[in-house]
Amino acid sequence: MASKAYENYCGIDVSKEWLDFSLENNVFRVKQDKLQIKKFIRKYLQAKASVLCVLESTGGYEHLVSGCLVEAGISVHVAHPNKVVAFAKAKGRLAKTDRIDAKILAEYGEFIQGHELRSPSSKAQLALQELSSRLAQLKMSRHQEGCRLGIVKTPKIRRSLEIMLKALDKQICELEEAILDAIKQDELLKKQFDILQSMKGVGKTLALVILADLPEIGALNKKQIAALVGVAPITKQSGNWHGAATTKYGRATVRKVLYMAALVASRYNEKMRQFYERLIANGKPKKVALVAVMRKMIVTLNAMICNEVCYQP
Repeated sequence: MASKAYENYCGIDVSKEWLDFSLENNVFRVKQDKLQIKKFIRKYLQAKASVLCVLESTGGYEHLVSGCLVEAGISVHVAHPNKVVAFAKAKGRLAKTDRIDAKILAEYGEFIQGHELRSPSSKAQLALQELSSRLAQLKMSRHQEGCRLGIVKTPKIRRSLEIMLKALDKQICELEEAILDAIKQDELLKKQFDILQSMKGVGKTLALVILADLPEIGALNKKQIAALVGVAPITKQSGNWHGAATTKYGRATVRKVLYMAALVASRYNEKMRQFYERLIANGKPKKVALVAVMRKMIVTLNAMICNEVCYQP
């Protein structure tokens, strides 16, 4: 395992008010405060020759400590909570406390493969993710209000909904402009944004979602990126029984927009259209063929970002 290159493993359980650091069978509680975190890092972590810190993604509370660790030059892995829970169950750890969670995270750091190590997002990526998340919330609210407008009869309620929809449209427009400005101000994001849109079928919306919700793009191989998005077929076989392979899990936000892009690409992108029609001619159902187009698109986009080249039709 590549992760065995580290001599020390530190698990960090993150909560709103404090952090629990598990290091060498000791657990230290530190307040969620930048000065306190940096003081702990200087005293206990920077003195170590080689340290890997492991923490879970917790919806934003992990950003402060991960930023401090990166700034101090310490390796950080942001683990998916589901994987950590599965690891704890496999170890037979049924009890759950902050101290136990921190120790489990330290043990998980020794267990994972090197290619699974996932570094925290950059400041530009974090800002983009926050803007993208808020945009998705506003669009959901707009959809809900639009549905209500279609069935309501009372004039006063209709007027209320119309005012709300107008306000949401304005905020959505302003937020989209803010996201584009954030991308233009970061050289790497701007370059990746242009590369993604060079493929016919990939518009502004998909490019934004990929940059915000799929920061691993370009850093994984084709099998890993397809599995991460949730467009890799999962084999079902037991004994003599063979079930149909299906796709599941993955980044739902990316997959939803990628599906719409695949519909466009299967018609207007010559390479993707030929691929789609060949699958249909071979007897594949339309939805199966469309998912195959989705997989081909994300694998191609991943290679384009990795090699820093635009789409070659």
